[in-house]
Amino acid sequence: MTAAAPVLPAARRSLGWWRYTWSQFLLSQKVHWRDLGFALTGVLIPLGLGIGLPASQHGKGEVAGIDGGVYLLPGMMGFVLVWIVYNVVNSATSRRGKLIYKRLRGTPLPDTAIMTGEAMSGSVTSVAQVVVLLVFGLVYLGGPAPANPLLLLVGVVLGAFTFALLAIGVSGLLPTSEVSTWLVTPFLFLMMFASGIVFPLSEMPHFLQVPVQYLPSSSVVEILRTAYLGRDFASNPATAQLPREVGFLQSFRACVMPLGLLCAWIGVSLGLGKRFFKWDPKRTG
Repeated sequence: MTAAAPVLPAARRSLGWWRYTWSQFLLSQKVHWRDLGFALTGVLIPLGLGIGLPASQHGKGEVAGIDGGVYLLPGMMGFVLVWIVYNVVNSATSRRGKLIYKRLRGTPLPDTAIMTGEAMSGSVTSVAQVVVLLVFGLVYLGGPAPANPLLLLVGVVLGAFTFALLAIGVSGLLPTSEVSTWLVTPFLFLMMFASGIVFPLSEMPHFLQVPVQYLPSSSVVEILRTAYLGRDFASNPATAQLPREVGFLQSFRACVMPLGLLCAWIGVSLGLGKRFFKWDPKRTG
């Protein structure tokens, strides 16, 4: 009994932290949807592109031996996850400028609960869009069900976590939400064309094919495309040939490199957040 006694306070603290985090998530969602123009931008642009591009290429040719629309679909799932950067960066800079973060730090909410709630709020729309794209692929494109649903889930969750943390870290380098919008939006579309989202890396200039493989967006796309299509798009992302088929365990082994790169990017993002994130527009840290 005495050995088990310390477990109860620890469990209560953990439960209390999750309650704080959930409260912050609900607050962030409430504030997010009050700015309807910003909120709709985060819904309509990525989802419109996510549906429109695969639909426009469906039945019009093949990419790497696969119908163009079906090939694009997991790439666009990656793109809607990349859009988390837009949501979180703009939210963080806006709330910092309005002193919302400063006031929150005067409450019992732990800093980690505040940031986790913010990351969850910025990610939930994109994760829901991934589900919509999966249904769209089955119903309209006649695509397959995910070959490895577990790997797909791991890729979505890890990708969302990576982009949310990266956005929180980078937000400290941007002065206002207005400036962040003008800087972040072009970056997102650059990622769309530099990460294998809309066309294979083999079609990029040769001198760029290796460097772009280290982008977090490239890793997410490789994982999602491998998990969705059941072919190894991760071991050699720059190949122009139809990748080999992989089974359940083989697909995890094929994605060891991109999974490891995402973990490395999480470490980098945590470092950026610790160094540059600002709670108050007049202070650092």
